[in-house]
Parts: sequence; C-alpha cells; structure tokens
Amino acid sequence: MSTEILNHVASHYRAFDIAFSSARENRLFREVGLLYSHTGTLGPDWKRLMDGLCNAGKTNLNLGRLLEGHANAVQLLRLYGDAEQHAWLDDALEADTLLGVWGADDTDPVRVETIAGKQTLKGSKRYASGLGMVAHAIVPIAGEDGNLQLYLLAVGDEGRQDPSAWNVGGMQASASGRYSFEDLSIEPEMVLGEIGVYKREPFFEGGIWRCAAVHLGGIEAIVAMTAKHLADSGRIDHPLQTERLGHAILEARTARLWVEDAGRRIEAPSRDEGIAFAVAAASYTRLQVEASALAVMEIARRSVGLTSFERDHPLNSAIADLSVYLRQANPDALLLHKCRTMLKGLGL
Repeated sequence: MSTEILNHVASHYRAFDIAFSSARENRLFREVGLLYSHTGTLGPDWKRLMDGLCNAGKTNLNLGRLLEGHANAVQLLRLYGDAEQHAWLDDALEADTLLGVWGADDTDPVRVETIAGKQTLKGSKRYASGLGMVAHAIVPIAGEDGNLQLYLLAVGDEGRQDPSAWNVGGMQASASGRYSFEDLSIEPEMVLGEIGVYKREPFFEGGIWRCAAVHLGGIEAIVAMTAKHLADSGRIDHPLQTERLGHAILEARTARLWVEDAGRRIEAPSRDEGIAFAVAAASYTRLQVEASALAVMEIARRSVGLTSFERDHPLNSAIADLSVYLRQANPDALLLHKCRTMLKGLGL
C-alpha cells in the first residue's frame, strides 16, 4: 500500500483538502479495497488495513473516517454481493471510486413503499459521511418487521444532499450531512444480500475495530505533535513535561495493543477462538481507545497550553476532530452487555 502521503506525522496534521487530494493521487481507496478477498475476508492483510487506517487518521481524521467507511462498504459487497455486484465492485475499485455505508436514519427514516406496483424509497439518512465525495453507499433499510435489507445506491445527486445538517465542532470536513432518498425507485440490482445479513457477526459490531484503528492514528498524531512542540520550545526535558509525555506514550501504546488484538481476532481468528469473544474484545477495544484518547488529549492541552487552542494550530484541529469522532453510539451498553463474555473468554 502506498504510504508516501502518510509519512509526515510528527509535525503535521494535514488540512483535509491536501490529505484527500494526495489520497486520490495515490489511489488509496483502490489499494485499501483490494486488500479484501472475493469472499470478504482479510486474512493476514488485516495488519495492512490497520496500518492504512491508522496512518490515514494520523494524517487527517476526516480522511480516516472516509477510508474506514470505504473499507466497510467493500467488505459488505464482497461478503454478500452476487457475481454482478462483485464485477461492479472490481470496476469501481479500478476507478478509485469512494464508497460508504450510511446507516443512521434521520427523523424521517428511510423506508420502502410500493407505489403503483413499484418499490420506491421515502425518507432520509443522516450522518452520511462523504457527501459530494462518496459515489455509492450501502444503505440498510428496515422493513415493517424491523429486519434490515441492504441496498447499493448511487448518492451523487447534489440536489438530495444537505451538508448544512452537519454543523459540529470537529470532523466538519467529513461532510457527514443528510441525504434524501425520497421517491428513488428501487431496481433489482440495488438489493445487496439477504434480509438480515447486515448484522451478522463478527463483521457488524466486530467491525468497530476499524474505527478504533483510525482513532489510534489520531492519538499517535497528538502525542507526536505534543512531543515536537515541547522539543521546539525547549521544555521537553522538564521533569513534569517528561512525566506527562510518558503517560501519553503509555496510553497510545495501550490503545495500539488493543486495536492489534481486535483486528486479528475479527479478521484472522484462530480455529479455537469464538465469534462472541472476538466481538466483545472489539467492543472493549473501542472503549479502551476512547479512554486513552481522552487522556492523551487532556495531556496535550496541559503540556502545550494556550497554543493548543489556536484555531489554526494542527494540534487543536486534531483534538477537535478526535473529540467528535470518538462519539460513537451507546458505549455504556457495550460496557455492560459484553462484560460477562469478556470474563468468560479471559477465564476470569
């Protein structure tokens, strides 16, 4: 995988437009997509995906978010797509097409209605990352029984995009706004897989390890930028600053070990490892990475001081982006519901 654009981490958290343009020039989305086998597995290439996601997060977390969604979409297409959809994906990857997965319903949820004998969509998705950049998205839609059906839909219609719905204090460049599917007709080739496949494990909840890998990149970038600032300002050898930086390194290393463990368990499990424990480990990885990120961001603010709050400072940008990106859905439920599985799997 080409990593030329992802190497200048210690001193740079790049602006999104520069990072995204470089990713395009290096056909990064194609390269990540080609890591997946035609059966949707990574095998030993899970480590290459982890490195790619982490390096993207170090460069710019918005880029990392788009790359993670793209990887998710490619895996779903490989896992559940038919031969024609696989051929379509081959062509899309060769063209370096950016894909996404848009799962969050708006207040008017997306649904399928039959109008004049034709299946038609109603409603909108929110938090649809990559508006104006993602060409096709995999969209889960609940039926009347609540079960989800996946659809592969073109999402390039600017008239359906509402970027103003995304107005937060970080990750703004991810363009995670609203997309209206109102009155879009459903064709047979848009249906992806059978009803209910979206939530099959270990790739549903277990897939959170990919987000954690991007978060890890943000953590490591913040540690590196903090260390560089302290070195440039002549304060890195002050014992209290050294202590803070040491704790930041401990947190970053802890996060990396958890992400490595989760990625291997989900994508390349050994024969004696169960799915339930792998998914629980990935869920707890998300929680540990969040805790490490919060600790590292606080250390960075205290170590660098007021400079870290300057609007144009890359450290401020990285912290703002990571603070938003960490806010995944329902962390308390993960902590509670996976506890017994973790205890059993660890033999405690």
